[in-house]
Amino acid sequence: MTTSSVLLNARSLSKLGTAARTLRRRRGWSQAELAQVARVSRQWVVALEKGQTEGLEVGRLMRVLDALDASLMIRDDTEPDR
Repeated sequence: MTTSSVLLNARSLSKLGTAARTLRRRRGWSQAELAQVARVSRQWVVALEKGQTEGLEVGRLMRVLDALDASLMIRDDTEPDR
């Protein structure tokens, strides 16, 4: 990770949606543009950004993150910060 990387909290579906919306807006993309690049429907992007993606398909999420040039990190919150 570079020093210019920004970490966004995605500990819940609503926070994951907020993070995705934040990244999309930073890139100046509409929901339709992101959906097209990620090969998902605009409705799916809307649901993701609203945190309404119970049972979401990980493959779709990964395509959206890839389109946004973002990655998903898993952190063990039981470990103290180093």
